Amino acid sequence: MAAQLKHLDITDDVADILEIIHEDGGVIVENFLSSDLRDRLVAELKPHADGFEPGMEGGDIKQMFCGAHTKRFTGLARRAPSFAEVIDHDLLHVWAENDFANDYWMNTGQAIIIGPNSPAQVLHRDAGNWPIMVVQGKDGPEATLSCMMAITDFTEENGATLVVPGSHKWDDFDREATDDEIVSAVMPAGAALLYSGKTIHGGGTNVSQDDWRFGIQFSFALAQLTPEEAHTVTVPWEVAKTFPERVQHMLGYHSHRSFLPDWPVLWTFDYRDVREALSPPRAGRYVSAGARKLASFEDLAS
Repeated sequence: MAAQLKHLDITDDVADILEIIHEDGGVIVENFLSSDLRDRLVAELKPHADGFEPGMEGGDIKQMFCGAHTKRFTGLARRAPSFAEVIDHDLLHVWAENDFANDYWMNTGQAIIIGPNSPAQVLHRDAGNWPIMVVQGKDGPEATLSCMMAITDFTEENGATLVVPGSHKWDDFDREATDDEIVSAVMPAGAALLYSGKTIHGGGTNVSQDDWRFGIQFSFALAQLTPEEAHTVTVPWEVAKTFPERVQHMLGYHSHRSFLPDWPVLWTFDYRDVREALSPPRAGRYVSAGARKLASFEDLAS
């Protein structure tokens, strides 16, 4: 029988949460979203979700992966201003600053609403978006860190996320999980499943007759990697400029530092920080915590 996912609370020690993620590949954190934030997200996203058609145009593989009876859309910070609070969630940034090699940004924020009578999604690793990262296996750097937030209760009947604990440590990343290795991330609304991009997972089967499982998948990616979502298109500057600078950075409105905190070398404008080309000017000199990990060439050589 597979090891079940452990449950902690948002009030528990961050070190304990990270230890379980590193050991098991994922952990469920209850009360990750306050009831107030969850209520605001529901109020802001429900009108769009209600009018959004399930399914995805494209070939059979795309339809199978995305779900013919699943509603999936992005640009959440534009559609729901409260989503900026998710992007700015302190626990997520402590995790990212601990596990990424240096700078990072948002990969995607997706509403994933699985409809009744939906088959399970193909099991996969989120790091698979960047095959060069997957071939490095368990010892390679983290490409992405993911979070699945339960906006409604996740149950075995309505398609709670399936997870293979420990799969982030497998010697062979090509092998498939057996049935007895797969567990269901059952959790109450407001909880979140935090998991490594190397961990095998996928949406579960929704066998209910009328229960739409509403989740939001959020992830960060290493700054050197292209994210799934084109944030500067899905969340234009006119919206992003109202958010805190850390959120702006996550959305691509700051350049990335690879080795010196005051030298942006990726995602630049005239080889300067892209933020310098935007109005209004920055309130201060923002440098992400991820970029501060390497402060000099001496650090690179050590």
